[in-house]
Amino acid sequence: MIIMMKEVISKAMSSGLDFTRRGALKSFLNRMDIDEDLYDQVYIVIKNRAYQNEFENTPKRNIIIFLPQCLRNTEKCEAELTDKGYECKHCGGCSISTIIKSADELGYAGIFIVPGGSLVRSIIKEKRPGAIIGVACNYELVEGIEHASVHGIPTQSIPLIQGGCKDTKVDEEEVLELLDK
Repeated sequence: MIIMMKEVISKAMSSGLDFTRRGALKSFLNRMDIDEDLYDQVYIVIKNRAYQNEFENTPKRNIIIFLPQCLRNTEKCEAELTDKGYECKHCGGCSISTIIKSADELGYAGIFIVPGGSLVRSIIKEKRPGAIIGVACNYELVEGIEHASVHGIPTQSIPLIQGGCKDTKVDEEEVLELLDK
């Protein structure tokens, strides 16, 4: 699956077409007879590559991070919902606490544990970040990338490795590696 995705991405990027819009990529994948389930995955990888240099040149103090509330361990979580999302109490029941501690140590502008896209849009409007790191399911990442793109904000996105809208998982090492770039 990963090899196939890399081949698709290489073909897409070397074709000379502008894949900054969803429609162009979807049309390309349809012509190649690629399963639409791969669409969001390919789009996320292409956008990550397209924004990589601009993202890496943005100071960490101008980058905000969005984590999905579904990463919380619902049985152990002590987080409280505020107008800016959930406030982690560092109970240790999930990977959120480790990610927050690392981001704080590295000087990121803010970390938001959000229940959905409308709060993400509100925070982007208020904070006006120089760049964004997003962790979420593929659907939410694509929506977030599109919104950030409209505002000219570079993104780097990490999809969940276990979805389901509750007690999800992310590759914590991948997140920490991105934070440290």
